[in-house]
Amino acid sequence: MGRITPSFRQLYEETVAELKSEFQAAMVDLGHKSAFDLILRDAWSREQAAMGNSTLPTVCDKLNLIASIHNRKLTTGMARELKEKDVKLKQLSDRIAELENAVKIIMDKLKSDPNAPDISNN
Repeated sequence: MGRITPSFRQLYEETVAELKSEFQAAMVDLGHKSAFDLILRDAWSREQAAMGNSTLPTVCDKLNLIASIHNRKLTTGMARELKEKDVKLKQLSDRIAELENAVKIIMDKLKSDPNAPDISNN
């Protein structure tokens, strides 16, 4: 009788089922359980074809690589957003400095004008 080699899909499903029933079930932190579900949904499930075409020796190696790539994608996106927000924050900071200078100039003019109303209560 010939040997039957299970397909990647079978190995993948067995590995994920085992990880869910033994590994995830043993997790205490609900945040970690939720993160596991997110990796399963957002990374592993979407990239089954890529993992199936990989020559890495085990399913766990493939899962780990896909999770690392997914995490890198997320951190790159977050870094880009942070950089954009830093630029906006710098623009707002510069604008505030301009407005403060304009207010200072106006206040100095009002203080030096003898006909100006009294502004000393501020």
